[in-house]
Amino acid sequence: MRGIDRDVVVLSVALCFGLMTAIAGAQAVAGPSLAEAQKALAASERAANDMGVGLTCAVVDSRGALVALARMDSASYFTADVAAGKARASAAFRAPSGALARVAELGVADVVEGGPMLFVQGAVPIMTGGQSVGAIGCSGASAQQDEDAANAGIAAMQ
Repeated sequence: MRGIDRDVVVLSVALCFGLMTAIAGAQAVAGPSLAEAQKALAASERAANDMGVGLTCAVVDSRGALVALARMDSASYFTADVAAGKARASAAFRAPSGALARVAELGVADVVEGGPMLFVQGAVPIMTGGQSVGAIGCSGASAQQDEDAANAGIAAMQ
């Protein structure tokens, strides 16, 4: 890697860590309650049933800590970790996980509090009063179906 490219990568990573630190300090807003998470998970499951797919969906708070997780009987065992990883990425960066592909290039997936993050489509942030309070992520079908089920969960919380 050329010197200037390396410097840009180092600066990008440093800025990212600075942003994450600022976000972590600013996240005094409580995440979704267990009741809210369960309501969202039920709506996501209904959406999955309507699409004819088996999913696992996870709800995390603003720090990426798991609030609730539900795996449908027909969902593969590994979808729990994938759903939670997508949700952590969405919560940490306050954006849909599918929009974070460039962040993945920085190599921060395992260094942020809460566990590994996955920067692939299927999770969306939970917004309350204009602030991100967490995220819901789903896994087990196509990326778009995962995100559609997550959005159904968000809609049920509003």
